[in-house]
Amino acid sequence: MRQSYEREPAPQRKQFRQVADGMLIPVVEIDPLLLISYANKAALELLRLDIEKLDAGVHVDSLVVPEQHDLLHDGLNLLRNGADPQSISMRIVNGQGVRIPTQLYADRIIIDGKHAGFTVYVVDLSRRAAAEEKILSRKELLEFAIDYYSFSGIIVVDEIYKFEYVNDKMCDILGRRRSELLGHDFREFLHEESIELVADRYRRRQKGEDVPSLYDIKVVRKDGTPRDIMMSVGVIKSRDGRLRTVAQLLDITEEKNRAMALEESERRYRSLVETMDSGLCVDDENGISVLANDALRRMLGYDSVEELVGIPITKLLYGWTDVDVQEKMKLRMAGKIEQYEAKLQHKTGALIPVMVSASPLFGPEKEYLGSMAVFTDVSDLKQAETEVYFLLDLLLHDIGNQLQLILAGGDFLDVDSSPEQIARSKSYVKDGANRCLELIQKIRRTEESRSEPLKPIDIVQVIHAECELLYKQRGVKVDIGELPSEVYVLADQAASQLVWNLLENAVVHNDLKTSQKLVRLRGRVHDGTFSMSISDNGPGLTDDKKAVLFDPARRYGGVGIHIVRRLVEKYDGTIEVQDRVIGKPERGLKVVVKFLLAK
Repeated sequence: MRQSYEREPAPQRKQFRQVADGMLIPVVEIDPLLLISYANKAALELLRLDIEKLDAGVHVDSLVVPEQHDLLHDGLNLLRNGADPQSISMRIVNGQGVRIPTQLYADRIIIDGKHAGFTVYVVDLSRRAAAEEKILSRKELLEFAIDYYSFSGIIVVDEIYKFEYVNDKMCDILGRRRSELLGHDFREFLHEESIELVADRYRRRQKGEDVPSLYDIKVVRKDGTPRDIMMSVGVIKSRDGRLRTVAQLLDITEEKNRAMALEESERRYRSLVETMDSGLCVDDENGISVLANDALRRMLGYDSVEELVGIPITKLLYGWTDVDVQEKMKLRMAGKIEQYEAKLQHKTGALIPVMVSASPLFGPEKEYLGSMAVFTDVSDLKQAETEVYFLLDLLLHDIGNQLQLILAGGDFLDVDSSPEQIARSKSYVKDGANRCLELIQKIRRTEESRSEPLKPIDIVQVIHAECELLYKQRGVKVDIGELPSEVYVLADQAASQLVWNLLENAVVHNDLKTSQKLVRLRGRVHDGTFSMSISDNGPGLTDDKKAVLFDPARRYGGVGIHIVRRLVEKYDGTIEVQDRVIGKPERGLKVVVKFLLAK
């Protein structure tokens, strides 16, 4: 290895460098840009830098641990501004990446009255320690480790609040040099939130009182940023009888920030799980539920979320077997995310159609932990879908019949048709077209009423109005009997459609002459409801047909019956189909609708 390194000759420094070449301690010179311009043999051995790197320019920051850059620059700036030279503890990093504790002594270089850089003398504390026999003792080894290699800050405070000792780590925590701490009141470096607490316990501890030895505080770095500290404190009495406070300080700022971030993440997750409208369930690798949210509990009718934990998924998913679960589990283990339709089983046994969004859960080692499923209740969607198809079938059926009537009327038309035939054809076409328009208007009015809120409606007034309309249009007078003067039920404006359709069906499906047709309406208030019955003397229905008259799956009875069923469901009412004369269906039909009374 070369005796020394010189980036370029410096006549003014020649004599000094000749002396430095023979010194046993490392000596370097730094130019104003903080690049190494000279290093003696001892410095080259310590830094382990090759000449090519030195020629390319080595900045002092690359030779000092990152957490001490600010300390280094502060010290050099003080020297540049005329401060007296002082030593500073610094951990340098050599070209092989080894960290070495050192003590640095620096001074300014002045050439022709101008600042030209710095001279730095380096004391290799690790080599000094190895060279000195005392360091071999346990006492010295412990002191060395505490001073330079401790993970926590160590301080000793005298009886008047002042620092007597601080280790390297404590300087790092506060971002200051030892000279800025030793002899200073420790309260100068506390955050305002911690001053009173720490000072009070310090005083009480000095008096011999029993106070907590472990607690959290805040300190303030030189740049003004606060740091969270966990401090362990004790009191020792020295040989001279003086009490000294000894404390160990651990910087837990990053740990607290991570904990707060994790807590916030968990809070958001809990809030999401607890407030989401869809049901959520997590099962383990055996298909057993381990987590469920309140939405799923409400969806399935359970009393508590705990009832849903620890049960097989097959108990929740209707029709699923262990084989089905195993097949889905294989897909999850392969990382597959999917959506599919299924049915959940309510606690009462009822079935709930749902859309399932399922995804796998893996551990940190990519091991399969289970799966997570989100259940979205699609009952309303399925009902709406059923309604649409049902309505479409009804319209196609009923309007198709009327179109057949129109076509039949058209068949009578011919160039040789008599006036009577033309009139009859015109009547067929007109009646069919009017009937089509009437069907469309009925559906439109009913659909418009779907979003209308329920409100008190005088059902007696509605009954009188619809009975009068039936007489005008169909020529049949309804036997109303004695009704209360007014009864308010929970309904909407479409209640008139409900009453009209029942009255009209009683007339239209009766093959007797108009004068022989009988329609009777009765109503009474009982047990929080208003019961309205409409009976006729038409051909009636068999028991089988009565049972399915209002069943949407059978598409039986036409648009009017469908409207009645939907409105009764909306009003939370009930509807029954009976024989007008019990046991004799051929003597007519009786329909009973119950409305809830408005409060």
